Amino acid sequence: SMVALRVENVIASSSLGKEVELVRLGTELEHAQYTRGLTPSVIVDLDGDGAGGRTGLVFGSGKIYVTGVDDLTAGREAVTQLRKAIKALDPKVSLRKGVKLENMVTRADLGATLDLAAIAAAVPGADYDLARFAGVVIRLDEPSASFILFRSGIVVVTDVSSETHSRSALKALSKFLHAASLIG
Repeated sequence: SMVALRVENVIASSSLGKEVELVRLGTELEHAQYTRGLTPSVIVDLDGDGAGGRTGLVFGSGKIYVTGVDDLTAGREAVTQLRKAIKALDPKVSLRKGVKLENMVTRADLGATLDLAAIAAAVPGADYDLARFAGVVIRLDEPSASFILFRSGIVVVTDVSSETHSRSALKALSKFLHAASLIG
């Protein structure tokens, strides 16, 4: 049986084609905030409502990321919006760089209650610490993906680059759980 998969979030990336002055962008861009730290960046609230929806991230190298969108089309639109806002302050910014889907977060329901302790014990490298977090984190090499499994049977799939990739990773996980008798 095919498990229904829902895309929760997509992270898309692009480039401005040049280095940018972050402090200036943080000051002059609307709804933007400069963050210093190991890798200084500017965080931009693309919806402008503070609700944490579509968000842009700009690095000094000119690399940009957008998140809070649910497909590549919406990712491209968000990148274009961010790029145009920056170009208004820095005319040498390129509007022509491609947009790449970096990561996708999808969610599915396996339709069964999961014994997280048993799964964590059966999977090498599983990360399970109930005091810290209510799920078990599993990484898969083939196809490569990360999963967060919850007792309710909800699985979050991430570190994948498309819905197809996510679906095949989920299929591999499901097959493993059934083979190991960890799911009915």
